[in-house]
Amino acid sequence: MNNILSRRKWLQTSLSLAGGTALAGALPLVSSPVTCLATPRELAQKEGGMLLLGSNENPYGPSPKAREAMMEAVQRGNRYANVQPLVADIAAFRGVAPENVIMGAGSAEILGLAALAFAKPQTEVVAAKPTFFVLPDVAKRLGANVVEISVDADLQHDLAKMVSAVSSKTSVVYLCNPNNPTGTKLESAQIRAFCEEMSKKAVVVVDEVYHDFITDASMIPLATQNPNVIVVRSFSKVYGLAGMRVGYGIAHADTIKKLQALQAWSGNAISQVSMAAARASLKDQDFVRMSLEKIAEGREIVAAYCKSEGIFTVPSFANIIYFALDKFPASKVQGGFAKQMESHKIIIREGLVGERSFCRVSMGTPEEMRQFVNVLKTLKA
Repeated sequence: MNNILSRRKWLQTSLSLAGGTALAGALPLVSSPVTCLATPRELAQKEGGMLLLGSNENPYGPSPKAREAMMEAVQRGNRYANVQPLVADIAAFRGVAPENVIMGAGSAEILGLAALAFAKPQTEVVAAKPTFFVLPDVAKRLGANVVEISVDADLQHDLAKMVSAVSSKTSVVYLCNPNNPTGTKLESAQIRAFCEEMSKKAVVVVDEVYHDFITDASMIPLATQNPNVIVVRSFSKVYGLAGMRVGYGIAHADTIKKLQALQAWSGNAISQVSMAAARASLKDQDFVRMSLEKIAEGREIVAAYCKSEGIFTVPSFANIIYFALDKFPASKVQGGFAKQMESHKIIIREGLVGERSFCRVSMGTPEEMRQFVNVLKTLKA
């Protein structure tokens, strides 16, 4: 017994980490063309004191209640998880019926299922560029043609051009709002009008993984009534469960059935521990509010520096800042800025909008973002 960490001591250790130390966790997929998966070497660098600001994780999570629930759920790890209690919790929290909810291993599974269901060979998928890459990439692998519409000068989805790109071949329109990697958002009235019109011609997938960072109306009510609208959500961001892989989709009951029919084992995509963490997280809204406040504080630290130095960026509505690298000499070589940051023990993402290089930095604690800005100051021309 002396060799076993007691439950009480484990919880005390875990809860102390919530005060500001970023937890190690699985690094999720990130937006193409920023980069793809984190490498094993990158994961190992966490042990070497690397500051991980590249994968849009919550540095404060999982929440205290989620950690306690996870510890208790380990004892049930020998049993298959009954996901229905979590489905019921999500349905009640979002104001929908259980038959409107599908669970998946992160939002990536739901996005992949949407591509499998609707992005057929020789059809077209319309999406912004840059945006989160899973659905477009899966669609390409299925033989669909992805029509990429560059974001506008304000780094927002160019809805007018996306509408013009929709044709009789279009099977899916993908809209990520707030968008990853740019952090920009569209007004809910714009999105609703877009969804209502485009859903007459194709399935519209609205990725709301970052919606917890804004107060705008969700497309969830529309999705439950319109068979051609799917909303995707996740526990990976503000809830701090990126490594637990808990995502879900909300749609019309008939659409949910189509997606579930493509799952290898519907209802068994997540574990006992993941389910317990997600259920407890929904009940810990104090933690959510704290996370939102601290993330906004870190975001302001970076935004204020960019503004003071004339570095181009736009207001972000997610846990990221996307800024131009025009004033950083290392960016003249593709990937050069990211490598330079890595030499300072900081992981970020570097990508392009047209021919212009940008940095996408995820929000750590305010102290970590000050550290990031201090390094930025040494790299600027």
